[in-house]
Amino acid sequence: MTELLPRPTVLLYGFTDPGRLAAVKSWLHASEIRALEVSPRDWNQPLGALLELPGFARRPTELPDGGPREEMLVMFAFRDRMLGDLLQFFRDRGLPPVALKAMVTPTNIHWDGARLRTELSRERDYILQHGQKKQ
Repeated sequence: MTELLPRPTVLLYGFTDPGRLAAVKSWLHASEIRALEVSPRDWNQPLGALLELPGFARRPTELPDGGPREEMLVMFAFRDRMLGDLLQFFRDRGLPPVALKAMVTPTNIHWDGARLRTELSRERDYILQHGQKKQ
């Protein structure tokens, strides 16, 4: 029996520049990666529900803290060089990088956009304050 792998997907939060959004979505489409733009109405939905995974139910729609304030990329089922290729796309196009990025994990798959942003912002602030240790 052949096991089907989940389709690589990127959840796009907080993209307000239509040209930037179009460029990202176009590259994702050409790379056979599904792009799902997350509307502010869905800010409180668990990642698993947005990805339409079994066992994840949608919550009533609300804006608990005003929705996304900056861009976030959330990557699901990435394989091989997909992450590196996505980051290279931003460099090749001269686009500013997206500061808040995450891979879907068994832990964060239950989180909503607000919780994910909080955790990613904490990590980013820590790195900025303490610098990345050079090996």
